[in-house]
Amino acid sequence: MPIKYYMSLAVAVVAISWASILILLSGAQPIAVAFWRTAIAAAVLLPLLIMERRNSAYVPTKVEALLIVVSGVALATHFMTWIESLYLTTVAASTTLVSTYPIFTLAMGRLIGERAGRRSVVGVLVAFLGIVLITIPEFYINLRALMGDLLALAGAVSGAAYFMIGRVIRIRASLAMYTVPVYGTAALIALPIGLSLHVRLWPYPPYTWFYIVMIVLGPMLLGHTLLNYSLRYSRAITVTTSTLGEPIGASSLALLLFHQIPQPLTVVGIVATLFGIYMVISEESTGAG
Repeated sequence: MPIKYYMSLAVAVVAISWASILILLSGAQPIAVAFWRTAIAAAVLLPLLIMERRNSAYVPTKVEALLIVVSGVALATHFMTWIESLYLTTVAASTTLVSTYPIFTLAMGRLIGERAGRRSVVGVLVAFLGIVLITIPEFYINLRALMGDLLALAGAVSGAAYFMIGRVIRIRASLAMYTVPVYGTAALIALPIGLSLHVRLWPYPPYTWFYIVMIVLGPMLLGHTLLNYSLRYSRAITVTTSTLGEPIGASSLALLLFHQIPQPLTVVGIVATLFGIYMVISEESTGAG
């Protein structure tokens, strides 16, 4: 497996770790963020798609085309639900719950014939236990937080579907041939929903546009696009388990930017999560499972 695969996963996790921080700093409404990050990313990658089409004979089948559209709908759902959750519950709780992709990916993987080995299953469970430990001090009980938690879980389910479809399509399709139509579809889903709900899509002050551009450049292009790149070389369960590093990154950024000192239990959770990620990645590198 090429070393650039591991590098792309590492860069992607660092990039997506900034997502929750940048979103909250932007001050933009959740559906507006979902629309602009997907629309701008699709536009940026469009020239790459044009180049790839000139050098590729790949033409999606009707089933693949349908799956690409479904993936775009899943991505739009993922962003709209998860970003909304950031405003209802804590960043730690939101990023933890949305990072439970592997639990759902593990089940969905059986639909396409993927089988996770014992090490991957144990690794996912250890990592999930770790992210629970990370955020136990952050959880609190009220209706608003409960709604945020449920939205984050909805983002995890839809995100798992998006990554699973990406695994299927990326085996044949080039990166831009998959990401551009998926991102574009997500934007086309978010736009009418935003307009119907009278969401403020524009105008925004310059500082908001600055953060939106940072969201596109970082969490979207360096984050999601590199994760989609990795799907050609690895099982979806491995890619999604790597994203369990996001709560760790987000917590670290909260410490640096907002001086939030992690509890001892959080530190234990970070160690457990990293170990779980290592178990899944190591199985992938040895070809086990």
